Amino acid sequence: MSEEQLRTRIRELEQELEGSHLQAKTLGDLLEKKLNEIYTLYHVSRTVSSLLDIQEMLRQVSGIIKKSIPFDRISLYLLDEGGEALDLHFFSGLDVHEKVSLRRGEGTPGRIFENGEHVHIHDLSVFYETFNDFVHFPGEEKRSGSYIGIALKVHNTTIGVIGMDSAVKYGLGVDDMDLMAELSHQIAAGIEKSRLFEQIQQLSQIDGLTGLYNHRIFQEKLRQEVNRRNRTQKPLSLIMLDIDHFKQFNDNYGHQAGDSVLKELSEIITSQSRCTTIDVCCRYGGEEFAIIMPELELHNAVRVAERLRKVVENNAFTVKEGNPDVKVTISLGAAGVTGADDLSPEELVKKADDALYLSKKNGRNRVSFSPLDPVK
Repeated sequence: MSEEQLRTRIRELEQELEGSHLQAKTLGDLLEKKLNEIYTLYHVSRTVSSLLDIQEMLRQVSGIIKKSIPFDRISLYLLDEGGEALDLHFFSGLDVHEKVSLRRGEGTPGRIFENGEHVHIHDLSVFYETFNDFVHFPGEEKRSGSYIGIALKVHNTTIGVIGMDSAVKYGLGVDDMDLMAELSHQIAAGIEKSRLFEQIQQLSQIDGLTGLYNHRIFQEKLRQEVNRRNRTQKPLSLIMLDIDHFKQFNDNYGHQAGDSVLKELSEIITSQSRCTTIDVCCRYGGEEFAIIMPELELHNAVRVAERLRKVVENNAFTVKEGNPDVKVTISLGAAGVTGADDLSPEELVKKADDALYLSKKNGRNRVSFSPLDPVK
């Protein structure tokens, strides 16, 4: 072999070696990408299977995905219970300070939900110029970059939309959309599992007829509030009440009419107390109800009880369509713990129950409180 041929062969070998290095790097990059995808799939799967709180699950899942997909902002909408609107349940990187709800078909998330198809936008600046629309929420800051929108489905039914964008044009690619499409099944299944768990929890806590807490939750909440009061030394009051002559009412009007009164009375109790914020309103059993009132002095609880009594007395209860409205009265007993008093939950219930008995003994349709005489 001549010297020239040798030089040519060396150059060929160098080119082959360079090509081999390039191929090895390409294969290495591809292997690393696949390992990252496997890592993401594995850890997302573990997270959605181990967490029941939707917000915490989505927070952790978002962090895992960000290690593989270079997004800057993310939003997740879920269909509300009525099936009419999409509510923003989770977001990161967005300037959102109030509740956001979208109609079906509204904005990019609404259209993705309506069509049930994924969306990939390479250049957001062109998208905004063309459609004058939003990808995350109405009134958002419009900027260049790229976007991926994924329909979340359970059993081929769309339950929500997850969207993410990057400030880099073409920053989110087709591979990223494919990975998100694969992850969407796990995320949607995790959300559905969490929602079912919440429903089961609610069913186990709520009285089916009145919508108030049931007796079991009353016992738990009262114990919690008594323990908290013992630590903070803040006042705690309890009102017990029941419907006067309710057995006679059921005999006269029927049990369906009785159920109607129980439901309407529970609405009055909710409206006349702080049930939506701090108070705990419960159906104690049968026609008896209880209101746990944290951080409220007994004399103020008595005022609430008297106001509640008057509202019920003046209310016309509708027991059956087409029938005349009927009048119902209630008897109430109140008890409280304040200062250095040390009462167990059972003792507090007994005091309130004794006061309720005193109201019934003295003619019903009145408020009594322990340890004083009834309020006239």
